[in-house]
Amino acid sequence: MDDAISSANLTVTATPREDILVSICFSDLPATDEAFSALRNLAHRLDLRFRFREIILVVNDKGHEDYLPLVEQISDLRLFTIRPGNSYYDRRVIAAEEAIGDVVIIGNSDEMAHIDLLEMVEQVGSQNVILLATRSIRHSVRAGLSAPITALGRVAGFKVNLNDLQTIALPRSQLNQILSHSDPELALRFPPRDPRLPLSFFPVENNVPFNGGFYQLKRRVQLLQKLLVYLAPTLLLLVTLSSTVLTLLGIGYAIYVVGVWIFLDDLAAGWLTTSAMLSLSATFMGVSILGLSLGMQQILNHRGKNNLEKIAHEINRIDLFGKVASDLNVDLEREPLQAAKDKT
Repeated sequence: MDDAISSANLTVTATPREDILVSICFSDLPATDEAFSALRNLAHRLDLRFRFREIILVVNDKGHEDYLPLVEQISDLRLFTIRPGNSYYDRRVIAAEEAIGDVVIIGNSDEMAHIDLLEMVEQVGSQNVILLATRSIRHSVRAGLSAPITALGRVAGFKVNLNDLQTIALPRSQLNQILSHSDPELALRFPPRDPRLPLSFFPVENNVPFNGGFYQLKRRVQLLQKLLVYLAPTLLLLVTLSSTVLTLLGIGYAIYVVGVWIFLDDLAAGWLTTSAMLSLSATFMGVSILGLSLGMQQILNHRGKNNLEKIAHEINRIDLFGKVASDLNVDLEREPLQAAKDKT
């Protein structure tokens, strides 16, 4: 973290940038003194670099009182409390939907100490691309393990790599397209392979720890399940092709049975036809049920989601427009009639 801070401080200009609004979002910030101190330090660095910024935290409604001191200590911080039962990736989408910045970073608290978020904002603002943090040090073992997942993601239409981190920075236009995706939870983690969404990578020199544990495993299983769901169109195509082939084979087999029945007299009654039809039926039903089940899961994922219903409260201390008003020396005057009413 010290390296990231020092590199950021070297590039801080005397006058903060006023041409963009920056949104930094966290959906997994733990309620610890260390995490709070790191967030306050990040807010201070942002204020030195950018005139307008906001920090968004999404936490569970139960225990949100632990985060209230941050609202008082950090200006322009928005705290969203959500109902229990929402996953980590659901909270990331909620934070992204609530962000109003020109450049939005969806961060991970464990990676905050290893990534120069300010430099990510600068690159996104200048290049207008999606910037995904990734490990600069590649491990051969991990690369081998990620090969099947990468291939699966490619077939499903996503850019998947186990070396990529969870911190992602997006311009407003690309973020809107990802949020309109049928599965924004997956798209915010693994950007879709879409020419409208140019993707670049932000190498992280520090050795970011590869977190494990049951909770991390549960997250990865959920992502794997979502990727499998997106294979449904391919599987349904295979079902269509296989059913067509089986139909032709069935017709050909029926012709064969008729020929055998006409030209042969010594034939085991019903054995050949029963065995063949049972094997073909079992194969066809197995592939069909698999394709239909994955297709139904994808249809369910296409249902409209309103993440605003998951938010319980918003707590903030925002005065972005007050800063602009003070700079422009604007005074809001009430009408004389309204002023007279107030006096009475």
